Amino acid sequence: MKKQLGLFLFFLYGFIPVVHAKDTDQNKNIQCFIQVWGMVKYRSLQSASGKFDADKVFLKYIDRIKKADRKNLNTLLLKMVGQADSGALKGIKNFRRQPGSGHLIKNIDYDWTRDRFYEKELRQKLVALSSVGNLNGIHHYIPTLWYDSLLPNEPSYADYNFDNQAMNLLALAKAWNAVEYLFPYKYKTDENWKVVLSRMIPVFEHVKSRADYEKAVLLLEAATDDTHAEGFMDQIKEKVKVFKLDYYPPFKYSIYRQNILVEDFLSDSLEHGASLQKGDLIVKINGIDVACWLKDRAALLPASNIAVKNRILSTQNTGMAYAFTAIKNPALQLKILRKGKYYKRSVKMLSLKNTDEVGLINRFFQSRINQKKVKKGYEDLGDGVGIIRAGYFFDQDLPADTQSVLKFSALLNSKKALIFDMRAYPQSPGLFYYYLPQMLGKAAFKFARYYQADQKDPGAFLLKNELEAYLSKDIQIHSALYNGKIIILTNEHTQSMGEWFTMMLRALSSKAVIIGSQTAGADGDLKKLNLPGNYQFQFTGNGIFYPNGKETQRIGIKPDIAFEPTIEQIMAYSDVQLEQALKYISDAEKKQ
Repeated sequence: MKKQLGLFLFFLYGFIPVVHAKDTDQNKNIQCFIQVWGMVKYRSLQSASGKFDADKVFLKYIDRIKKADRKNLNTLLLKMVGQADSGALKGIKNFRRQPGSGHLIKNIDYDWTRDRFYEKELRQKLVALSSVGNLNGIHHYIPTLWYDSLLPNEPSYADYNFDNQAMNLLALAKAWNAVEYLFPYKYKTDENWKVVLSRMIPVFEHVKSRADYEKAVLLLEAATDDTHAEGFMDQIKEKVKVFKLDYYPPFKYSIYRQNILVEDFLSDSLEHGASLQKGDLIVKINGIDVACWLKDRAALLPASNIAVKNRILSTQNTGMAYAFTAIKNPALQLKILRKGKYYKRSVKMLSLKNTDEVGLINRFFQSRINQKKVKKGYEDLGDGVGIIRAGYFFDQDLPADTQSVLKFSALLNSKKALIFDMRAYPQSPGLFYYYLPQMLGKAAFKFARYYQADQKDPGAFLLKNELEAYLSKDIQIHSALYNGKIIILTNEHTQSMGEWFTMMLRALSSKAVIIGSQTAGADGDLKKLNLPGNYQFQFTGNGIFYPNGKETQRIGIKPDIAFEPTIEQIMAYSDVQLEQALKYISDAEKKQ
């Protein structure tokens, strides 16, 4: 067991730093500094008003902090806090929000400010700072509009070369504290966020190259357990080094019940020469259970839940195959399940250093893109059923005038059932925010609890009571409430806005039903923080809960009817989930 753990850590980090007592003391200093610096950045009134240049102060202090003994460390920290104090803390007490006050405060934990490691005067300053109120409600480092993505006044240092330890630690401090104060679901991470900081300090200290830096930031993203953080993967320029991508499977695959399902081969010749067949389920690789194999490779993948981990591990349309990283030998020994029987098979991987084989991979996926069926945003499926596909309904498909609205409304209301396919990201938010409720006869209503970062009290999140945060308050009703059935299709691709509007559709009618599987578990507006090197750290920035207070983060939107296709249905290449929805409508009609 110990040997396996060591191998896992080596795969995860690429190195195992040797930690000496002196390093431990230095890292303790860095951790204290990052926490205090973050509190000053987000909670001091000087910083809120833009009079505290957080980055400049960090770079000014960090080298002295690393070398300081305990007494000097306290002196330096007290000096930094004093720079942002200027008497502003005097007389302000107990600003902290209380449960039931319309605030989400589960994230708040300032017990560390009372650590005896800090001297008395510093402790008093930190406790006071944790309770100070930014009463003007404007903050230099927090967006004024709750739905804005980019965190303001954070330089990108576009020309940074990743060779300066102070700058690398600044990147860690900025990202860690953004999560500490602006990520509403910090309390739901698998690992305590303060423990994450102590674990990540030596990782960022040892960064020597772009690949090291990208991997370090990716590890921090993964620790948020947030699907929105997956967006950082698109920024990685050294994917081959970060993920150890040397070989590629000769087939397209998906993850099925924590095993690998062979769906197609990249060419006819590869299929004819293979010992595998379409529909084979790979259950062991080189003697390792595939579930364990996948768990190791998923450690670097940011995701809220296992459904999204499997989504990323499955063959990507871009050609990525994250389930086959860190392979040293191109010849793999497999155990497969085929039609109820187990067999041993071997497979030779393609080399990503071979230009001909890379070309073959690219041609396969380009042909898949070219063959992709263009779907209609709205389609009449016959027998009184219509479907709206969120990922294919664009703004140009919206009704152009009042007459068009009335016509489309009449069409929808004439259907005995409407299917809303939320298995792709919505391309026309206005359709759901304004037009659909209007056309289906529902005035604006609240269907969730929506929390935004509180600029007056960073670290807390304020419940938004304005109706327009949920649906347009200008909705004009043109018909009675739609009386037909509403079927909503979801899966692991139902994410963020897709989850938000799924909640709306589910609450729109008592006849609405969700048929699907676990969604991405990342509802709430995306936030982006500029990091040195022109990167953006990403996370969910607003808290979304059901009206009864139940969480959506990591859990996703729970279906009323769970759907999981069989291997045979997957290999039939048909939309079995849609067929299931049509069958549900037909069966319900027969019971009437």
